[in-house]
Amino acid sequence: MRNNILGFRIQDSGCRTFLSLFLILYSLLFTGCNPEAPWSTQDVTIEMSAQNVSAGFIEYSFTPNKEAYYLISCMPANELVDPFNHSKQFMILALDSANTAYIQWRNGLLREGEFNIAPFASHCLQYGPITHFFTNLTPDTDYWVFAFVVNPETLKPVGKLFIETVKTTAESIMDVHFDYRVRGIWDYIYPLDPDNKINSKLPYLAATVDSLNLAEIWGGITPEDYFNDLFTTISESPDESSIHYGVTVVKNDGSGTSIPFEVNHTYYTAIVSYDGFMGNNVIYRFHWTGDDYEAYFTDEDNIAIYREDE
Repeated sequence: MRNNILGFRIQDSGCRTFLSLFLILYSLLFTGCNPEAPWSTQDVTIEMSAQNVSAGFIEYSFTPNKEAYYLISCMPANELVDPFNHSKQFMILALDSANTAYIQWRNGLLREGEFNIAPFASHCLQYGPITHFFTNLTPDTDYWVFAFVVNPETLKPVGKLFIETVKTTAESIMDVHFDYRVRGIWDYIYPLDPDNKINSKLPYLAATVDSLNLAEIWGGITPEDYFNDLFTTISESPDESSIHYGVTVVKNDGSGTSIPFEVNHTYYTAIVSYDGFMGNNVIYRFHWTGDDYEAYFTDEDNIAIYREDE
């Protein structure tokens, strides 16, 4: 789902010096789990396997041999931190970082008047086998991908640290182009490989803006400059809701965070790959005439001035 901000939508995370360094380096990515599920902390091992490694993302699978809660993360390898010889300290600091992020998240919801808030174990820990994408990474850089079991009651690390070093590629390994369809109030984004098959691995960003907003709110800025500024801002502080994979479908009726298509308004939709850099830029322009409007766009319809191969 996409956020509605000023008429555009974005498609749809008192310590010591050492801990401060750790908090800066770590970017913890979480998914939920069921805090009432059965769990174990004894003799748990976590099998880790790289599924895809590219310039700006790492896709990893995690498979525990028993039902268990565990924390996962990815950070740049750093000579000032030694997780291999000081794993206990490393795991404690990782949990401290996760707890700091959780408290900030919970505090924000409480300030908004939300009281039904997931506990730490449900919000921050994994459960069972998963496949996870670590995004917003730097090309040609060594990263540590790691996991360890956590007792969901005491919130303390248990057992062994499972950690692997992975180097991102210098260039994206993905050759993808983006087709786009508008059918009535629905629109669809198709990331396609050279054989025109759906690629569900490549992270990408996308947004749509009403041309009237470019003129009235943004002072007549060009679509290229508008989307460049927007995507740069997102990439500096991305969240999981702004990064997409595979086919994206949105109902543009104003419900949720969508914006309603309005008759005889002109819109621009921009899509960029997000794999170590923003590339494969396309901008598609369409004049929406009503519920019976239908159009399909390919790279030949791209109005973006910038092309990756120029």
